[in-house]
Amino acid sequence: KYGNKRCSGKLFAKYAAKKYGKWIKNNEIEAIVPVPMYKQKMKRRGYNQAEVFATELGKLLGIPVSRDIIRRERDTVAMKQLRGAKRKKNLLNAFKVPENIVQFRKVLVVDDIYTTGTTIDEVSKALKGGGITEIYSLCICIGRM
Repeated sequence: KYGNKRCSGKLFAKYAAKKYGKWIKNNEIEAIVPVPMYKQKMKRRGYNQAEVFATELGKLLGIPVSRDIIRRERDTVAMKQLRGAKRKKNLLNAFKVPENIVQFRKVLVVDDIYTTGTTIDEVSKALKGGGITEIYSLCICIGRM
């Protein structure tokens, strides 16, 4: 994530496809949605690690990746710096689904790390508000508080 190790996304996607590919197919996932980064943060880092993972997973499973279905509307503090309720407040209303863009019923949201679930919860809330009925998630790893 911080060391420009984009090749790791391919490695993790290969493992995820092997381990969870059947589960993803059985749930009839129509699109893979990477958790978006804020525009300026994306420019600084040069890439979105969740998007790299999503792109590779989509290629392996033959599922389209939807990068534009949701966007991060505001910059937020890095979650690793926060605890508990501050995590939820940090991401409150940070994600938006553009009007009339939702064309999927079932999506798989992917991110790099899952610690408290706040990011997945907030992204899912925005997607549900945009008309998606079933949201599944897959993260590369689990963090500890």
